[in-house]
Amino acid sequence: MGKLGGVCLNVGCIPTKAMLHASDIYRQFGRADRFGLAAGDPEVDGPAFMRRVVKVAEGLSKGVALLLRKRGVTVIRGRGRLAGRDTLAVETDDGSEEVRARSIILATGSSPARPGFAPWHSDRAWTTDEATTADRLPQSVLIVGGGVIGCEFATVYAELGIPTTVVEMLDRLLPTFGEEASKTVRKSLKQRGAELLTGAKITGMKATKKQVTAILEGGRTLEADRALVAVGRVANVENLGLEDAGVECDGGIIRVDDACRTSADGIYAIGDCAASLQYAHLASRMGTVAADNATGHPAHDPLNVVPQVVYTHPEIATVGQTEAEAREAGRQVRVARFPLQASGLARAYDETEGEVKLVAEAEHGEILGASVIAARAADVIQEIALAMKNELTVEEVADTIHPHPTFGECVHEAADLWLGFPVHTTAG
Repeated sequence: MGKLGGVCLNVGCIPTKAMLHASDIYRQFGRADRFGLAAGDPEVDGPAFMRRVVKVAEGLSKGVALLLRKRGVTVIRGRGRLAGRDTLAVETDDGSEEVRARSIILATGSSPARPGFAPWHSDRAWTTDEATTADRLPQSVLIVGGGVIGCEFATVYAELGIPTTVVEMLDRLLPTFGEEASKTVRKSLKQRGAELLTGAKITGMKATKKQVTAILEGGRTLEADRALVAVGRVANVENLGLEDAGVECDGGIIRVDDACRTSADGIYAIGDCAASLQYAHLASRMGTVAADNATGHPAHDPLNVVPQVVYTHPEIATVGQTEAEAREAGRQVRVARFPLQASGLARAYDETEGEVKLVAEAEHGEILGASVIAARAADVIQEIALAMKNELTVEEVADTIHPHPTFGECVHEAADLWLGFPVHTTAG
């Protein structure tokens, strides 16, 4: 059975961020002379690198187990299936067990997609599950998929000096994000030595004991030590007894309302199995809403303010509508962009790639969305999400004292710029 903590903690967000932080440290060694430092020539110890990644995840998983014990939660390890609207049938190593409850919350998560062209019989074909738990780093890697997951892994491997090739079927990386994000990540990965093939389709793949070979449409072949297939994740909704319990699915995920209720009374669903956006922070919020309702405390959340982050270097973070989406919705908007080149802290850190972009309703300053491209974008975007959730205006953000120097004060600068009172830039 899976470890406590789910995908994010064990084979997703946490181990990948451990990898990204370590690869960034390695990159900074190579830039040491820009700071007046002599760092020498660092070396990558692949097994030690991956041991730390696994150790971080295992430590947190044990922490989750401890918290559950402290709170008196009974953990049953096995494979569960709905046997009615108030009953779970669980197959454990010791046999069958039935659990009855007034309320049931489904949180079955998702699994990596495994397209048929990949040689899954071979250990040379990886999903993120294998990439985050491997005992060593690949000697070279072919990444299939240029979305969030593919670009994050490409950042790690390329920064460590591992020959890295990314193949994306669509015409740009990060196709679900804006053009600025795509261009930034493309530039970043190329600077780190990655080969990027967009608008390219893999028609076949084979593996030997020594390498994996991919065949592209048109006949070109690509060879690597490992192929990491990162073409999305599939909700775990099969063999759960959903039909028997009256739980309906829509578009491959469980259909829920803003209280996380399914179509069956007393059954709730959260996270990747019930949301098109597959983010742990969204799953966590859904879990709180579902738990409140399941225990008799009415709660709901339209889940319309969900920050999205790509942990490349620099990071990409967005929330709300893009400028194009707002205009297509008929909103009259005004946009402000504050470049990191004008940030004191960004210059001190020599991390000046990026900008903060605010999209707000022109007349009253209602914040409709934002994007942040910066070294600390994941942290910076939270202020904007909080402002949107609480319906603050651009002026109210501008009137809030921000600490200096920080990356977060770039939001303040963008707000001043939107209002027409820029202090540290004349850019629009």
